[in-house]
Amino acid sequence: MYREALRHSSVNETDSDKKKLQTDNERLEFLGDAILDAVVAELLFMRYPYKQEGFLTEMRMRVVNREQLAYLASRLGLTQLMEIKPDLLRNHTALKSIGGNALEALIGAIYLDKGYRTTRKFISQRLIGQYLDLEKLMSTTISYKAQLLKWSQQNKKKVEWKHQVTNSGGKDLHEVILIIEGEELVQEHNHSRKKAEELCCEKACRQLQIDDNTA
Repeated sequence: MYREALRHSSVNETDSDKKKLQTDNERLEFLGDAILDAVVAELLFMRYPYKQEGFLTEMRMRVVNREQLAYLASRLGLTQLMEIKPDLLRNHTALKSIGGNALEALIGAIYLDKGYRTTRKFISQRLIGQYLDLEKLMSTTISYKAQLLKWSQQNKKKVEWKHQVTNSGGKDLHEVILIIEGEELVQEHNHSRKKAEELCCEKACRQLQIDDNTA
């Protein structure tokens, strides 16, 4: 399973029926992404007991964005351990994305092997506790909407929004859907329309693997 977490799709081979002969790390990456989000949300919830949802959401985005994941993966030396097509080893931009994805896959493997408690300890102590300064992250500014719009302009992609307001508990609840090239990509709900749009953009940036270097 750990070998699978560090196997990039570029090394996959297929038989005559176009079936994969070995499994890459994409499924584990999907699982690890969800576990990482949950652990970081819990850690922030416990560390900042008096902060509201908007602050916690913003901090979570700053911890798990693609740039941070690439940095953490580089500190662990994951790309040096991976099964990967040799040509990609010379592509430093691609390696950052590949490393971040491998880190999520590794988290998924740890979760399946050791369970939530051990995975939480790995993330909180080995990753965040050792390599990230949360107080410093609080002072940085990240705009996923700006990154997405810059990417869309460079790649000539049409970006649109659907917006609907409902009432929840006496407060307006904004439903925002992000549409790229006519396809509904992600949606979010928040009491702030601006925050809902930013959450959509954060999800889209992660899904499309957009960061400051690709936007």
